[in-house]
Amino acid sequence: FLCLVFPTQSHGAMDVSEVATCDQFMLPKKEVNGKMVGQEACRMMEVEFEFLGRQFKRVEMGVTGTVEGYALKDDTRRYANYFNVYPEFVYQQAGEMDEVDADVVHGIGRYSMATGHMVSVVYPMDRSQWNGKLFLHNHGAGRSFARGNAKPWNKEFDPEHEDGGLQSLGRYERVMLEKGYVLAKTRRSTLMQGGDVTVTLDDGTVLRGRNLTEQPPWIMEMAKLAGNLVKDRLGAQPRRTYWYGHSGGARPGRMVNYKEGLNIDDDGTPIIDGLIVDDAGGGLWLPILMKDGKDVLFQTDADKQRFVPMIEISHLLYVNETPDDSPSWMENNFLAKKRINAKTLMDKGLGNKFRYYEIDGISHSGPGSAPSPADRIPNTLDMDLLMEGFIDMLDAWVEDGVAPPPNRSDWRVLGDANNDGIIENPAIDMPEVACPLGVFHIYGSGTSTGSTRFMPFNAGSGLMLEPFDGRGEFRSSLDTVNVSHGFVDMNGNKYRDFVETVTEAWQRVGMLKPNETFNRERFVQCVRESATKLVEEKFFMPRTLDNYLQKARTMPLPEK
Repeated sequence: FLCLVFPTQSHGAMDVSEVATCDQFMLPKKEVNGKMVGQEACRMMEVEFEFLGRQFKRVEMGVTGTVEGYALKDDTRRYANYFNVYPEFVYQQAGEMDEVDADVVHGIGRYSMATGHMVSVVYPMDRSQWNGKLFLHNHGAGRSFARGNAKPWNKEFDPEHEDGGLQSLGRYERVMLEKGYVLAKTRRSTLMQGGDVTVTLDDGTVLRGRNLTEQPPWIMEMAKLAGNLVKDRLGAQPRRTYWYGHSGGARPGRMVNYKEGLNIDDDGTPIIDGLIVDDAGGGLWLPILMKDGKDVLFQTDADKQRFVPMIEISHLLYVNETPDDSPSWMENNFLAKKRINAKTLMDKGLGNKFRYYEIDGISHSGPGSAPSPADRIPNTLDMDLLMEGFIDMLDAWVEDGVAPPPNRSDWRVLGDANNDGIIENPAIDMPEVACPLGVFHIYGSGTSTGSTRFMPFNAGSGLMLEPFDGRGEFRSSLDTVNVSHGFVDMNGNKYRDFVETVTEAWQRVGMLKPNETFNRERFVQCVRESATKLVEEKFFMPRTLDNYLQKARTMPLPEK
């Protein structure tokens, strides 16, 4: 429907500097149980490039070092591969331990730049074009050198790549650069089934194949390393540091607020000043900490005081209802967990520092990592148009105390603002959803609920059955089609029948009266109303309305 296109520099080979040391920017080590833990070696190379008419420098920084944390000795247990700093959350909520478990052991994990542990720092060369702040961008689960989807730090950047200095930077990251932030893009081992980190437990046991998914201290160390580089290059430390994370990068973002003592710098101030948590992996972790049979988290004003502003984004189509062997309250429904997380924070009196926004029409895999519209997952929503608004909301909240709009959810508990039984603040509908020309659906590819696809309404070319989704045609033991699975239920009647025209679909939901017909005028009117409302609520930037209207007036429509 609408793509945000960024101009880039000319293509072709780029002059990348030789590898140099960046040890001078490393953080001092800390003593942990008689061992020195922290960053041990840093190497960098850099390149200049042009973006949006400005000159930028990109510095690739590979880091080798150690981190502390906790691990399970038993590899067969859930989350055994997660070398983490909050076992009281991870293993409790995974159903792997009660309040105390002797199998949870402290240790030191070793990571290496040779297996892709690094941070890319991008900053404007003209200090006047810097807003004085740094935005962290943290990826999700699945990255592993051993599995072949991670490279040594000095191989991640390709001087011959057609995107030049912007390569591997998605549209969210490019928006951050456009707004004047220094960008710090971290990369770490996050494969769920194992990783590239070797852990030596305090008792001497060596565990291999661990990951750093649940290691926000490592991420914050990368932010401070980037800050030291920025001070050297631009003359000042970032005065604000914000966190963006998707999935396995969002989950440790929550824990920046939930785990006591994580988000405190040496001078007592927060390391992270605000967070955008984007579709937290598995809906975890929840703000619940059980001790002696009671939830002790955020029970005092002092405990709540350390909570920094957090905007949480939930992709409404990411439900994942596959049953597993978790405890009954932790059944594998990711959307339910995300809603429970929001409700729990509200119930604990943190609504003045927390916002929760559901986005309709998209599942877990969004377009944010795609560098250009041509690289995005086909027919998914351009959520970077919303991310522009979320970034500005967070900054205004932290800097000026301007609270974002209220929570938005299709769950009445969160979306019914005045408890009158009406959802005044439903999930956010972008114009593609509010003025539908078809249906966005889950199971876009195979059996995963994480992918989204778009099925257009009938353009009037004859009768056509609702299509099968990515799971294909499911059959029962009687070899008849199981109509409750495997197809796109475009009209919501729970059985597979004919695809409607746009007129029929709009009449069904009340957007057209029975005697009215879909046409461009009604379509443009709907787009204008939908996009205008999002601009007024600060979810869209004003320029986005103009772009939507231009597209609505000229794009081909499915029927006359």
